[in-house]
Amino acid sequence: MTELAQWLSQQPVDSELGSVIASMAAAGAEIVDMLEQAPIEGLVGLVGSVNVQGEEQKQLDVISNDIVLKHLRQNPAVSILVSEELDEAVHMENQGAYMVATDPLDGSSNLDVNVTVGTIFSVLRANGGLTQPGTAQLAAGYIAYGPATTLVVTVGSGVAVFTLDKNGAFQMTHENVRVPEASAEYAINTARERFWDAATKGYVAENVAGESGAAGKRYNMRWIGSMVADVHRILMRGGIFLYPLDSETASKGGRLRLLYEANPMAMVMEQAGAAAITGRERILDIVPSGIHQRVPVILGSSEEVRRVEAWYAKG
Repeated sequence: MTELAQWLSQQPVDSELGSVIASMAAAGAEIVDMLEQAPIEGLVGLVGSVNVQGEEQKQLDVISNDIVLKHLRQNPAVSILVSEELDEAVHMENQGAYMVATDPLDGSSNLDVNVTVGTIFSVLRANGGLTQPGTAQLAAGYIAYGPATTLVVTVGSGVAVFTLDKNGAFQMTHENVRVPEASAEYAINTARERFWDAATKGYVAENVAGESGAAGKRYNMRWIGSMVADVHRILMRGGIFLYPLDSETASKGGRLRLLYEANPMAMVMEQAGAAAITGRERILDIVPSGIHQRVPVILGSSEEVRRVEAWYAKG
């Protein structure tokens, strides 16, 4: 099998950028060790503080952020970190060329029931400023902590999947992953239906109609509530993930954060032949207004994304 380090050496990126990805992988390997022992060591519950998103921080969110920060501080190629768990960007003593934007522990509300969670990351040039569009990303990916620990990464030339082995090395298990263009699965939180806009209601209603609907086929609905888990399923077997703008999230611009959730996932999807939009525009084209900006996210199999886009075009 090909190890991550060997794969990185074969990619059209400089060694410093490769080292940033390796640092995120090392942070992920440490995070999964921590997660495995967390219930035994009592690392559960809240820390009594609220992050910039207005969300109560869990102990494991804070610890995961500290682990990522530690690994990036040790890498002289990294000079800036933007994190969901930190109000402001961290400007490190390093004068490296790269900035990392990350959600250190996505889906942490699922930890008490042992559901897959993950780390999402994006790598950009530090001299481009804090608010660069997704098209400026040099690399992006996520680490899924599930039955296996899986690293998904792109450097702009396709998507590769690596699995953590018993010796602490990431071994390639899938190369040049392609999301199927068509699918019969969709992921959305149907408990929010009363807040949905007309386009979302129309698309979901067609799916529920099954063979008698516009798509002419039966659909299954999947919703895990952990973005990493839902997106990884779509990457590997197709489908669509929707967290649209609705009447409750409109005042905030959406639910998910652009820099460290929507953009890296959008880059992974596009590099795997899928699509990622807000409903009305391509996610990667958005110029951020701030490091914690929120946006609607609709991504996955291109045929399904086009159907959603057509619904938005109607209104």
